[in-house]
Amino acid sequence: MQLLWREGWLKPLIDYEISSEDCNFCKKKFLDFSFVTSCEFCDIGIMHDHCANSHLLDIHYQELIKKTKRYKEKQLHDFQ
Repeated sequence: MQLLWREGWLKPLIDYEISSEDCNFCKKKFLDFSFVTSCEFCDIGIMHDHCANSHLLDIHYQELIKKTKRYKEKQLHDFQ
């Protein structure tokens, strides 16, 4: 089993910072309050947090495998 830790911080974005009102993965409009992220492997742009999961697993699966292997030997902190 591989568990991927996402940073637990929130950064409110202003409309002009995201340059889009739609998710670049599912193409649905962002709600008044949406959790969003971007991809570290490509420049797809801003997408819903749950869409990022699908995007990463569908499009970047091999890159995820390589990254998890690279960090497998590193010790986690107690809080992780």
